[in-house]
Amino acid sequence: MKTAFRALLCASALAALALPAALADDSSAMLGAGGVVVLTKNPDIRMASEDLYLSPRQVKVRYAFTNDSDHDVDIIVAFPLPDVNNYELAESPIGTTTDKTPDFVGFKLTVDGKPIAPAAEERAMFGGKDVTATVKAAGAPLNVVIGGYEKFQKLSAAGRALLKKAGLIEGEGTDQIYAKWTTTTKFWWKQHFPAGKTVSIEHSYQPVTGQTFFSSYALGEKEQRSYYEKEFCLDAPTAKAAAARLAALKTQTGNDGLLNQYSTGFVILTAKNWKGPIGRFHLTVDKLKPDSILSMCWDGDLKKTSATRFESTLADFVPKRDIEVLVLEMP
Repeated sequence: MKTAFRALLCASALAALALPAALADDSSAMLGAGGVVVLTKNPDIRMASEDLYLSPRQVKVRYAFTNDSDHDVDIIVAFPLPDVNNYELAESPIGTTTDKTPDFVGFKLTVDGKPIAPAAEERAMFGGKDVTATVKAAGAPLNVVIGGYEKFQKLSAAGRALLKKAGLIEGEGTDQIYAKWTTTTKFWWKQHFPAGKTVSIEHSYQPVTGQTFFSSYALGEKEQRSYYEKEFCLDAPTAKAAAARLAALKTQTGNDGLLNQYSTGFVILTAKNWKGPIGRFHLTVDKLKPDSILSMCWDGDLKKTSATRFESTLADFVPKRDIEVLVLEMP
């Protein structure tokens, strides 16, 4: 049985998915979002270019989509938000969110420079089935861990009984019940692509950046070091720089220091739903502070272009893995 879940979201709560056990209580989880996708693969529309700006605080993307056919095409385009597993996250603060649903990332969209208000679709899924109707009938919020905790705990006895019968909650009492469904959310709109023309789509949002602490344990313990090497391609020079920062903190305080760790994800594999590779892909990663340390896996050249920014440009780009960025910051 889980212990009671109290305050879930706080303004300073930001985190990594895999954490040293000793630090887990001081952490919050990252949820990776990404770019716009078509719900089915389209043979006519290609992503001519994508410009992606990624930082722990903001994601901005500008696309140029070209219709290579001789006829106009109208398709449904979607922006999926990260899934929220209400059970697994019941006692784990998650990263930066607006604490409002369905839009918990502050999503903004423009098409050819004009603001667009997309439709929002929020659903409850459990065991591979859509249980939205049952959750709504019980008076429960679809998203419990983001903005819905208080309403969930105030469910009527009849509402609890309905969810219990459907196997959608666990626990007893008034403040120790847990939702077992996962909340899925996506924004969508109908997009018109004129024959032989290019359409510009831009969107921005606040990523669900995770925060925890980074210590010498992450560099010295084999399993932890392996995690950082696999997930963020932490190499020897970067590890050496992190060790130097930790040593400086120890000199200043007399204790083993801790760096602030931020992890930000961007789902890019969905770009494969469009026709062919991305014609030109330009990536800008911003660590925000000059003395912070950046580590990430990237197949192309990543050149430092300012005190905080790193950039890369690739032609005919086919993503092989999603992007996960690690930023280590002095406290």
